[in-house]
Amino acid sequence: MSTRRIKLRKSVRLAKIENQNNRQVTFSKCRNGVFKKANELAVMTGAEVGIIVCPQGSKPYSFGHPNVNETINKYVGKERPPSPSDIDDKYAQMFRKANSRELNIRLSSLQDQLDFALKLKSKLKEMNKNVESQQEWFKGPIEKMNYTKASMLNGGLEDLLLKVKNYGAEHGYSYENGKWKAE
Repeated sequence: MSTRRIKLRKSVRLAKIENQNNRQVTFSKCRNGVFKKANELAVMTGAEVGIIVCPQGSKPYSFGHPNVNETINKYVGKERPPSPSDIDDKYAQMFRKANSRELNIRLSSLQDQLDFALKLKSKLKEMNKNVESQQEWFKGPIEKMNYTKASMLNGGLEDLLLKVKNYGAEHGYSYENGKWKAE
């Protein structure tokens, strides 16, 4: 059986630290630890947290979630009118929400168009395979076609365009000015 060493915390005597440098280091470490725990509490539970720490002979340190001044004023009872920056923040948030809604709607529309285009592409590939198997004469260069073959090609392309437009109309799209549009 092996022996295992367990690291135990040392008990610290609670008394004022006399050495100024040691006191400052301990203060900084403890302050950061308290602020970190307060932040964890606020994030995990959604609580409003406000802490002010005032060391002797130094400036005060504060932590608040969402804002130390608002949190303290709320519970001290000194509600103040909103500052212009608070109002600007409110409108900026409203604008962001409205803008994100518009962007989501636009993204959804573009996604639908992309899905339609991809389905259309696969259908066109399938139709192209069928046409290629039926019309081997099309593989030659257009410049060398005679009038009869060119008129057959023209009729075939017009028929294909009509089929594509009908397929789009069946799926809620129209083709205008060279672009597909959702109806």
